Amino acid sequence: MLTWLRKNMKGIMLTVAILFIASMFYGLGYSGIKQMGGGEGKKGFVKVNGREVDVHRFNQIFQRLRDNFPQTLKPSEALFIQNLALSQTIDFAVMLEEARQKERVSGSELNGVLEQIAKSQKFSSVNALKDALNKQGGNWDEFKNLVRDDLLVQKMMQKIKSSATVSTNDMREVRARHILIRPQPGKEQAAEKQINDILSRVRKGEDFAALAGKYSEDPGSKTKGGDLGFFGTGIMYKPFEDLAFGTKVGEIGGPVKTEAGWHIIKVDDSRIKKFEGGKDPQKTILAEKQERAFREWFYGLKQKAKVEIEDPALKALDLRFKGNLGSAVVEYQKAIRQDPRNGYLHLFLGDLYEQSNKVPEAVFEYKEAIKVSPADPSLYLILGQAYLKMDQDQLALDSFKKASAVAGDNKEMHEGLLKTFKDLKIYTLVREENEALSRIARKETFMKSLGQKEKLKTE
Repeated sequence: MLTWLRKNMKGIMLTVAILFIASMFYGLGYSGIKQMGGGEGKKGFVKVNGREVDVHRFNQIFQRLRDNFPQTLKPSEALFIQNLALSQTIDFAVMLEEARQKERVSGSELNGVLEQIAKSQKFSSVNALKDALNKQGGNWDEFKNLVRDDLLVQKMMQKIKSSATVSTNDMREVRARHILIRPQPGKEQAAEKQINDILSRVRKGEDFAALAGKYSEDPGSKTKGGDLGFFGTGIMYKPFEDLAFGTKVGEIGGPVKTEAGWHIIKVDDSRIKKFEGGKDPQKTILAEKQERAFREWFYGLKQKAKVEIEDPALKALDLRFKGNLGSAVVEYQKAIRQDPRNGYLHLFLGDLYEQSNKVPEAVFEYKEAIKVSPADPSLYLILGQAYLKMDQDQLALDSFKKASAVAGDNKEMHEGLLKTFKDLKIYTLVREENEALSRIARKETFMKSLGQKEKLKTE
């Protein structure tokens, strides 16, 4: 989501408007998916810190992710995209909640971005953009709200990143050794006394590397005399980093306390950072520090955020990815009771049963999905594959034939069926699928030539 925001802030596509009338399952690659009407927001979706998340934001993110996948998806792929979209929607909502408290978007700022959008989409004016959106069944006010929210988050991100600066130490790397003593529960003072005792021995001339090998509780470095190699800023715990970069080469620093325990440090070397490919050191380091500042800020927000997934289908999705399959089944069943005409809820529940090795239950749900969406060839293909697992080859074959019959010009579906029939060694059906693919290829060639002729006419 963050990458998308950076790349697309100045050119939000008009396709956002189309998503205003799409259901949460819009664009899965299956046909016959139920749509919501009129662009009204769906309630009981997700709450972040007590505030309802706009379902249109989820649809927007989902569709952008969906566009990177083939036309036809396996249920597991569709679920993966949904889960990723849900996660990114929640992340955006967490940032938006903070941005609403800290930032403002003026009317002139919003109008300026709307003009950029209109221009990027080849519209003569913002009013032309508005008219086009309304003709597609969108809602102009909701569209502007999405854009305003994007701007708020963008301004918040820029503010956080602008707080990062490059210091002299950021241009350096140091090579240091350390000795770590981890406090045992209830024995904090004993650990502090031990590290001070070791520091006293070092200052009296005992070999640092030898003492590290004997006493340090860092398994990664103790066998190397405590050597950590070269490291730059932003790698170690902050108190450790400050001590290491504040200690001269050859000197001893500490003790210092971090989340890992008590440390003493010996700095062995210092050098200017090296960058490959002739990159500008200051710009490179600034970009790294900006990203680090953002991650730390966002991590803190996410840790404090209260997230409530209210929609049963999405709650089932979340539970499924957390490995709680039994509870996910219950939520899918609840979602089906709320929306019995959504065949893809049956599909996802069936896939969950199949994942749990309950293939007969999966078959039942796949058949229920087909009752609701009989024109979707992917459902017949999935049902047929489940029948094969049950060694019901004839029922599987019948289902595959139905998939082919309703596939029409779906090239990916015919290619999938071709492979299936080759694997089953049913060569008459292999021939039929090859014929279907040849027909589709001829049609594609004809449509391409027709398009070229129309282009020549207009030139």
